[in-house]
Amino acid sequence: MFPGDSRDWAKTRSGEFNDNRVSYYWDGDRITGQQWQKALGTKVVAWDIYLLYGAQSQWDKEPPAPDFWMHQLRGETSAPTLDGAAFEAKVKEMLSQLQRVSLWVVTVLTLIVTDFMDK
Repeated sequence: MFPGDSRDWAKTRSGEFNDNRVSYYWDGDRITGQQWQKALGTKVVAWDIYLLYGAQSQWDKEPPAPDFWMHQLRGETSAPTLDGAAFEAKVKEMLSQLQRVSLWVVTVLTLIVTDFMDK
């Protein structure tokens, strides 16, 4: 999504963040970003986005709009720019709304999000 992006550059960059929970994919045709652009209603292809879906979200053929999202898209005003603390707070808020989620799950997900946001 940057000028000069290429499969080789993506492969090089994928080595900068190593975590078993992360997978890297190359989408040279920007098909995924175009689908997210459509779902989010952004002005540009959506690629640096952080999405939260509630328990009632229904995924069909195309991705639905998320219940909450943040981004790092230059010039985009349809959602807040990424703020790690605010995103973490929203995760906690959404998890607290689930009636049957255990404290263990909330704790684990909070640790994962916090760890990811710190990297």
